[in-house]
Amino acid sequence: MSGGRDLAFIGDVHLEPNDPALPDFLRLLDRLGREADRIVLMGDLFVVWVGDRALEEPHQAAVVEKLRSLRSAGVHVRYLEGNRDFEIARGYAGSAVDDATERGIVEMAGPLRLFAIHGDLANPADRLYRTWRRVSRSTPAWAALAVLPRSLRRAAIASLERRLRTANLDFKGSFPEAIVRAYAASRIAEGHDAVVLGHFHVEKDLHIEAGGRVGRVFVLPEWRATRRHLRASPTGEIAFVDSEG
Repeated sequence: MSGGRDLAFIGDVHLEPNDPALPDFLRLLDRLGREADRIVLMGDLFVVWVGDRALEEPHQAAVVEKLRSLRSAGVHVRYLEGNRDFEIARGYAGSAVDDATERGIVEMAGPLRLFAIHGDLANPADRLYRTWRRVSRSTPAWAALAVLPRSLRRAAIASLERRLRTANLDFKGSFPEAIVRAYAASRIAEGHDAVVLGHFHVEKDLHIEAGGRVGRVFVLPEWRATRRHLRASPTGEIAFVDSEG
């Protein structure tokens, strides 16, 4: 889908209960409602987000309501599930977001074809995380959660949140540029002009050659720490911008 206004990508917001960053983020969404007709949320919007409306916290409800209003005004909102997201499509596709997937999406910016994905699976060496991710998203795991009383479901999510805050620190200490370049090269060789990733919490604009084609890799910074996001114009100019101003 393409339109006459900007396309915006927002990475790793990590909102939590009583978060002082929440008003700023809601103001950004209001601004994008005026300036963009497409928004891609690159995953990890909250510290942990489960597609179960019964578990929705007030800070999540405020963002969900804002996203619904944007969609009602004609803004297309897509969600890329990250490592802190679980079953988002089940609870929110068609209401707060148009769609939600962990497999990546394609967007157009003028003549440019962009492939976007959260990025947590870009590192094949991170076997422990891949195993945990597969198990935590399995049908048996979610079937077991669904039969618990609401209070116990909330307790389980709180426990998951604590684990996520300290998980996988070995892979968070530095940016794995070689791994990211190798992952992006396969997408560039497939015919995409650029790859957009979240997850790594650093801002990068890399040029890469693959399959006889030259493309770019945009790695989005963590929004709450930088207040920056990625914008693509209808004619194909792409740049990181401040979320305020």
